[in-house]
Amino acid sequence: MPSSSLTPAGMTAAGFLYPAAMCAFLTKHGLSKGSLAPSGAVAATAVGMGTFTNTPYVFSTVLMTFYLSSSRLTKYKSDIKKRLEEDHKEGGGRTAIQVFSNGAMGTLIAIAFQYVYWTTESRPATLFMSDWRASTLLFAYIGHYACCNGDTWSSELGILNSGWPTLITTFKKVPPGTNGGVSALGLGASIGGGLLIGIMAAFSVLVQQAVETTFVWTKGKGLVGIDTFLAAVDPKFLLSLILAGAGAGFFGSLLDSVLGATVQKSNYSTKNKVITYKPAEKDDDVKAISGWDILDNHQVNFVSSLIIAVATGYLSLKALW
Repeated sequence: MPSSSLTPAGMTAAGFLYPAAMCAFLTKHGLSKGSLAPSGAVAATAVGMGTFTNTPYVFSTVLMTFYLSSSRLTKYKSDIKKRLEEDHKEGGGRTAIQVFSNGAMGTLIAIAFQYVYWTTESRPATLFMSDWRASTLLFAYIGHYACCNGDTWSSELGILNSGWPTLITTFKKVPPGTNGGVSALGLGASIGGGLLIGIMAAFSVLVQQAVETTFVWTKGKGLVGIDTFLAAVDPKFLLSLILAGAGAGFFGSLLDSVLGATVQKSNYSTKNKVITYKPAEKDDDVKAISGWDILDNHQVNFVSSLIIAVATGYLSLKALW
């Protein structure tokens, strides 16, 4: 249980310089590239401080992988997306609501890790392989961001599919940008987005294990410490992280599509030839494509990532422990 200390065990005031520097980079990069709106920059700072203060490398690595890769894909072929999406913004320009809908759950998991290990001064990478609590929280964290990254990749690349997507509930062809529309390109992208999160998570754990191993060069034996490092590496655990990322990306995108097709309204403007969320203009015929007006896109993203995070954490607990 946490002590009364205001900072985690082993962290000094100077230890906040790294999280602060990472947050400064995140917000400066986002504002300069147009990936973040001013309110989004404030929200990103909150997400960053809740994440970067964790000493295991994997939390920061996964967050930065999601942010940088999703921001890059949002800009990819932006001119085409503008013609297909009424609300498309070049660069993304994510607001606070958008940042929190994709980052709130991940931040809460990172903070939960801090809470559980508040008095634990040493948090080596092997903690994830020796303590079911650390392992479950890590898989839930990966599940969350793999879901978000997979859905972002699916949306940003799927809309560029050569043909119209298929509505996941009726299997009918619908206009590009329709909530719940899926395509082979989009589904493949969702696996790729989640897979990247899983690979970077596994790589980060592996790097931390190497850093925490004492390597010594001796004249007679050469580099001593390799055997210790290799003995600590758990290939099954690392492979599980990668597969969890790919699975969360794929199933998260499917879940997002099902929710989008049912509890999110999609209307089509025959005048402007785009999916619209605005009232009909003069001489425009707006047709209902699918869904009920219950949740908006941000709420669907939050619900999807929450469900996938819980499911990934639970499945890892049953499979590994």
